[in-house]
Amino acid sequence: MKKRIIFLLSILISSATFAQVSFGLKAGYNAASVKSNDADITADGQTLSGFHIGTVLNVPMNKKFSFQTGLNLGTKGVSVAHDGHGDKYKFTAIDIPLNVVVTSKKGLFAGTGLNLGYNLSGKLDAHDDPTENYDFEFGSNKNFTRADLGLNFLVGYQTKSGIFVSANSLVSLTDIAPSATSWKNNVISLSVGYTLKSSKK
Repeated sequence: MKKRIIFLLSILISSATFAQVSFGLKAGYNAASVKSNDADITADGQTLSGFHIGTVLNVPMNKKFSFQTGLNLGTKGVSVAHDGHGDKYKFTAIDIPLNVVVTSKKGLFAGTGLNLGYNLSGKLDAHDDPTENYDFEFGSNKNFTRADLGLNFLVGYQTKSGIFVSANSLVSLTDIAPSATSWKNNVISLSVGYTLKSSKK
């Protein structure tokens, strides 16, 4: 999976050198949740607050449409309420969005596309009993799998100076729990960033 991600990014970056592209940086807030048939999560699952940092690479296709990708590092998971506190199931993941974006002359933009996700690590933080804490194991016969395919839905606004704000909804298509319990990580992200335009070569 790692080799495929690196290969894909290499192709995108190489292609971008022949077009008028823009490159940016962003950071912001993640509101993570889980869709699961686990009884505790269904009854007591709550939003897990986290963060993300990342890059944005925008490759124009015409005056209105562009292909947008990047590399994001952020948190996913869920908090499960128990007697006034929450046990936190936390993932640290890399996401590569593959979005088609339409932009208006006023700076408003919206887009959608696939998301290639990869879970780097994960753990349970049990609030009332730290002895229950453990790190997740990843693999076909473990707690979770690493690969996580999803869909992105993106809206935002960018000023002429390059500053932008955006909101993204990531809906997972992949059940990452090999066991009988289903588990799909979903995230709503709010970002602030800056885009630096480069001239056509």
